[in-house]
Amino acid sequence: MKSPLARYGLFFTLLLSLGASLHVMALEDSLSVTPARIRELLDRSPQRGVHPRVFFSSADAQRMRRELAEADPIMMLGQRRMLESAHETMAQPLLAYHLDEAQLRVPSVHRFAVQLPSLVLSDLLSPDTALTGRAIRQLLSMSEYPDWGADRHFLDAGIAAFDFAMVYDALYDRLTSEQRSAMRSAVLKHVLLPGRDQMRGRKWWSTASHNWNGICHGGIIMAALACYEDMPEDMGEIISLAVNNMPKYIRSFEPDGQSEEGVMYWGYGMTYTTLAIEALKRVLGTDFGLDRNPGFRKTGWFPALMSGPVTGLSIGDDPVKDNRSRSLFWFAKNFRDTALAQLQYDLCLETKDLAWADLIHYDRGMALASAPLKVMPKMNHTRGIEVMSLRTGWDRNATFVSLHGGHNNANHGHLDAGSFDIQSDGVVWAYGNLGRDDYTYPGYFTKQTVPDYNDRDTAQTVPGRWHFYRLRAEGKNCLVVNPGIRFDQNEKGVAAMVREGERGDKTFYQIDLSDCYSRDVTSYRRGIRLDGKTKKITVQDELSLRKPSDLWWQMHTQAAMDISKDGRTATLRMNGKSMTVRIVKPSSGVRFTELPATYIPGRSFPLTRNSENTGFRKLAILHSSAGDAVVSVDFIPMEGAASKTKDRHESMSTW
Repeated sequence: MKSPLARYGLFFTLLLSLGASLHVMALEDSLSVTPARIRELLDRSPQRGVHPRVFFSSADAQRMRRELAEADPIMMLGQRRMLESAHETMAQPLLAYHLDEAQLRVPSVHRFAVQLPSLVLSDLLSPDTALTGRAIRQLLSMSEYPDWGADRHFLDAGIAAFDFAMVYDALYDRLTSEQRSAMRSAVLKHVLLPGRDQMRGRKWWSTASHNWNGICHGGIIMAALACYEDMPEDMGEIISLAVNNMPKYIRSFEPDGQSEEGVMYWGYGMTYTTLAIEALKRVLGTDFGLDRNPGFRKTGWFPALMSGPVTGLSIGDDPVKDNRSRSLFWFAKNFRDTALAQLQYDLCLETKDLAWADLIHYDRGMALASAPLKVMPKMNHTRGIEVMSLRTGWDRNATFVSLHGGHNNANHGHLDAGSFDIQSDGVVWAYGNLGRDDYTYPGYFTKQTVPDYNDRDTAQTVPGRWHFYRLRAEGKNCLVVNPGIRFDQNEKGVAAMVREGERGDKTFYQIDLSDCYSRDVTSYRRGIRLDGKTKKITVQDELSLRKPSDLWWQMHTQAAMDISKDGRTATLRMNGKSMTVRIVKPSSGVRFTELPATYIPGRSFPLTRNSENTGFRKLAILHSSAGDAVVSVDFIPMEGAASKTKDRHESMSTW
């Protein structure tokens, strides 16, 4: 296989030319598609009375079976993954109704959405009535649930609508008329009618700009398109309401295709959104321009920009990843992007995994087409989410450093402004985010945490979101100033890139973190710099303090660490590789300390339930300072390279 991203020639052209040469209009916050227009399209749809039609057609099924018979690598991988999942499902009992620990969600609805596609697609590729029978029995069992969460947690209802749509449409010919009637009655009662009322009343989820919008409206659209013949008047209004609300979410990917929620929630929202857009095109012949927004046209590349040479980056409630992040074949197919198709093809085979929808939207001709080679950018700044990265190349052993800023109050966001990640020689040395904790733990989504950022520091009285270690700045690779019980960054703070540059072999980015540390500083900038020749990385902080303060510099790693006798150098070792870490500034009076991956010593959060951060340790520096302060740390990969580089501090203004 060729080096990662080395052959995807359209990548740089895509990012620079969208908006300038595609001449597409950005969507408004909502559309004005009328119920009458939907009914008109439904009445003349060539898909009327035809099943399957929402997720795939009979022609799609024939194409997938043909490619499998021809031993296509993607189809073979897909069949193996679908069968593995389907057999796991068959070995388990039917999912029963219950609420989660928070008495909020219906976990069975979500679990069925994970199980269902593999049952259907395994049968599609190699017919097995036992698999489809299991899917039918599970939806019939769900039809008898007391609710699908519509009045409590509508995300459950949106996903349950997808569950209904896939069983009802894909397995239509295997259902009896009584089974269809029971399923239709359940989706009307538990999703479509309460969803119509909530969309009419503009319930918060229907006007949200995050993943709930795409998932809930996407599920509603798919369910309504699956059964519209029986209730055309109702379905016309329901589809129009859902379509009109989706642009608020789709516009959130401006300007660079980014998602402030990170890659996992990008994939979560995009799966249902792209399925709904495709279903509209299949059944109605149009998606009403939902896919024309410039940022949305770029967003298929977002996972690539959020990946280092070894693995993807985690932002906010993203989990820690162990591979580079994949996109979805739908984006490549929909926008005729051969480079993205090739990238996705290689990543699926590299990670030995793929999304079930990739089997449907995979275009073998695009994935295997030759494309002209172009030089890939080694500096990347994704605006909005404010992720900046520098690298020596795009191969797996390249040296890479990234820096995250953006809005601390992003949906599913953490207090992680300024956190950095480092990958080199095929190893992840620095994890900027340890991932989310358990959503059911008390206080996890309680943002009104006491004491607040600007409150007087007091003991913990109730559990809140900003008490969780993984969510606080001290659970990131961030500077912590005057640690206490109150927030260690301003929840309302925003960090933006303020300088970037390239001087000879050295490239750099700098962000302004003053707003995120406003309680303790009058100004604060953090910079990352990469020397492409020596591969040395510098992470540097320059700040002006409001009063004498304790500063904790920290970095989370899974590597073993040896700290020198004078404490000025740490050697990280992992997988037979090494990384030298050196304190450049302050020039004296501070040393490295190895700490467990938990709260900074001396404080206690007795009311907060934290998961263990197994396998992680923390390399830390305590620096007490007044007035202006500088902390500069160098990272030198490769055995023996440290002796060839000099400790020379430079102000970031001279970078």
